[in-house]
Order: sequence, then structure tokens, then C-alpha cells
Amino acid sequence: MATTAELRRLWADYECKPEKMVVVRFGPDSIRVAPPTGEAWQALAAVLKRYGYLIREDDTDSYNCRAIKDGSGRSLHAFGIALDVNWRTNPYRDHAGKRAARYSSKATQSERAEDVRLGSADTDMTAAMIDDVNAITTTAGKRVFEWGGSWNSLKDAMHFQIALSPDDLAAGIDPASVAGGAEPDDDGVDDLTGLVEAEPETPGVGVAPRGDLFRVIARSGLNLRGGPATTFEILKNLPLGTEVFVAGRQGDWAKIDLQGDGLVDGFAASGFLTPAASAPPAPQPLLATPMVPSGAGDITGRVTPDHVRKMFPPSVAGAIAANLGFVLSGLRARGVADRPMVMMALATIRAETEGFVPIPEGRSRFNTASVPFDKYEPGTGPGRRLGNTRAGDGARFKGRGYVQLTGRDNYGRIGEQLGVPLLTDPDRACEPELAGLILAQFLRNEQQAIRTALARNDLKLARKLVNGGSHGFERFKDAYVKGLAALPA
Repeated sequence: MATTAELRRLWADYECKPEKMVVVRFGPDSIRVAPPTGEAWQALAAVLKRYGYLIREDDTDSYNCRAIKDGSGRSLHAFGIALDVNWRTNPYRDHAGKRAARYSSKATQSERAEDVRLGSADTDMTAAMIDDVNAITTTAGKRVFEWGGSWNSLKDAMHFQIALSPDDLAAGIDPASVAGGAEPDDDGVDDLTGLVEAEPETPGVGVAPRGDLFRVIARSGLNLRGGPATTFEILKNLPLGTEVFVAGRQGDWAKIDLQGDGLVDGFAASGFLTPAASAPPAPQPLLATPMVPSGAGDITGRVTPDHVRKMFPPSVAGAIAANLGFVLSGLRARGVADRPMVMMALATIRAETEGFVPIPEGRSRFNTASVPFDKYEPGTGPGRRLGNTRAGDGARFKGRGYVQLTGRDNYGRIGEQLGVPLLTDPDRACEPELAGLILAQFLRNEQQAIRTALARNDLKLARKLVNGGSHGFERFKDAYVKGLAALPA
């Protein structure tokens, strides 16, 4: 079996590149993974289905650009070759000593889950099920999967990872090795149209025949999703005025072709699209509240992607080009667009997300003991500091966006200041335009103390005023110093 370091090298072309991922069906769920792995995940789903194992969509997760729990590098989720299944009943456990996985002898999944809750079992899966997963091979006879529950020093029973190189997987999965056989309604890698039953391509409101050009008219941008429902994952946000081709419709959802090549890239609500031949919409502010004047010190008009690229690793150049406008617009709107605050904002992004993309917080040893984000739950020290008062608040109000807004108190305060219902819809904090405003408002709330710290060149204090600690300080300092050099006063 390949080591984690070897797998990172073998799959390096996919590291933290969401644009390279594809959406595939995994039982009742849809997951984003590296393209060569689609058939393998279908084989895994077939085995679980054979045993009547229920896959829960709300606690099953695939691609996620995050670090491994011990902080020793990127998780294999960042490469699109790992999947966590039903983490509530297959928890991460860092136990003393070495031991094999403990299985429940109960007959049903719910009974086995109760044994997990009581601590007498590590997983609600069965030994026979895992044996059949381990038996999946390529046509060349190479074992495909490694299961985290089989590790001796800890148990990560939710975790399945591809154990081969892309070239090895290219041989294909041996059907004879798959207990239960391949799922009959899918060929592995889905082009997004196969995720649900197709409906006739009939004309409807907001959508014209295949190939027509449309423009986004949603003021805060239009979410492109992996399927025709709000339950599907957001693939990206299409800003106001973006022109796209509509390849057809499915109910009230348009099939979006971004390249004009006839291939479907995702689905979007058709009511927020208008024929491109009509007049483009006048730009509208996201917020109902007035903009805060930036003053004479506004430098955002001088900041270019070339300047910002010098503050970040080379691998994020594309993300900077795509997202810098949202960040600068937010800083202008909230009146923190002068040089110190712009540098503070950009360095904060480097420290918090590094990839210059508004992302949800990944699970790590800092936020998770067993159930994801349980270290943020009410009754814990961090949970109290974050104002989390209800069960589930830890995961509900996990970090999101450029600044990693975290906790019920912060979501409530920032949401009220911006006029956005973040408490009822916290996922919106990852929308690029809104994420830019959240970052700016967060800095504005602390601007007096931040400005004083920066004037004294006390970068540690400036960082602490945002994060509450020293996490990411070296990245913050590196970006801040490089930013000042790249954009002289």
C-alpha cells in the first residue's frame, strides 16, 4: 500500500484544485472527487448497498482542501482521493496503544450505532463489509482501498482512501472483485446530468433552447450546483452579470454550460437568468445599508492581482484573479480601504485560508475530538467563548469565508451589521461577495486596535485581534511584509 507521502506525490496534479474535481454518485449522495477515482467509489457504494448500509448525505464528505488532523501536511481529501462516510457513527478516535478495530455484533445498523455511542465499538459497519471493501481490486489485481479503521495507532472509521496511483486505477475495477456488483444506473464519473432522472427538455420561464446565452441577474451572484436542487453542493458562485450558455432545463433548474462546448458544468436556478440580448443589469449593492465612505486613503484602485500574487504561494494565482475583486469591493464598502487595512485583510486571508478562496473550516485536532467540531460545542471552553448555546452549534457555526468567521456570536453580530441572516443561513458566509464584506466588517469592528498595533509594528497583536491567538502568524507576517514591499506607499 502506498504511504500518505507517496499518494500526495502521485496525485499532486489534483491538490486543492476544485476545478479539476468531478461530481459522482455515491449511493443517495453526490460527491466531488478526482476524475480517475469515479469507478472505484461506485464499487465501494455497491458493497455498502449489498449490506443494506444507509449512507447519510449530511455527514458524508469528499473533496476538501484542508490539512491532515495532526497538521503534518495536506489531507488526502485535498487531492480528491478520500471519503468520510457517516462520521457521526464512525468517529475519529485517538486511543492509547495499538489495537484492532472493534466491531459490534448487533444485527442492524442502528443497533451497531448505539454500541458506537456507548464506546464498545468503533464503527457501525461490519467486519464482513470491510473485508469486501478490502477485496476490491483493479483488473491488474491491485487492491484499491485503505480503511482508516484498520490503523493500529488510531481509528478513523469514517475514512476510506484510494491506495493506488492514477495510472494503476486506469486499468479499471475488476467487476468480479466487487461484492454486490456495480450500481446499474451509473458508469462511475457523472457528467452531472445523470445525478437525477432526466426530464424532457421542454421550454419554460427563464430558459430557452439549448445553447442560448444568458446573463446572471442575481444581485449577490448565482450559485452553480452539482444537481437540480438546493441540497446539492455549491460548485462555485457566478457573479452578477456573468454570461453563461443554457444547455437545457430540468424543472425550474437550468443546465449551465460555462464554456459553450455543449457540456454541462452544473445547475442553476433559472429564475435568476435573463437572455443576454437584453440590457445588462445596473450594478446593485449586496446590502440594503449604505456604504461606509473609504476616505482619501483608499488604495484599492491600485491593487492588482500581480501585487497580491507576491504575497501568496504561486499555486493560488488563479484563485487570486477570481476573488480579489470581491475582497477589495468589500473593503471599499465598509470603509477600510486604506493601505494598512488592505494589507491587514490580505495577510489575514493568507493566514486563515492561504488558497485565497472562501472555504468552510475543515475538521482537525483543534476542533474535533470524535464528532466533527465537538470542541466548539456548548459547555466547552471554545464553545463558551464563541457564544455557542445549542447542540450542533459547533458544526453549524464552524469557520467560513476568507476570515473564517466562527461561532454563533460572530455570525449573529456580523450578520446584523451587514443585514444578512447568517444565523439562519450560515453557509452564505462562503459566498465570495459576501465573504469579502464579512472580512471587511470584521476588521472594521476592531480597526482602532488593529491600526494602533500596525502603527507600532506589533504584528502579533494585530493577528491576535482577528484570530484570538497566534495561529497562522508566520504566514500572516510573511504576507504583510511582502505586501508592503509590493505596493509602496
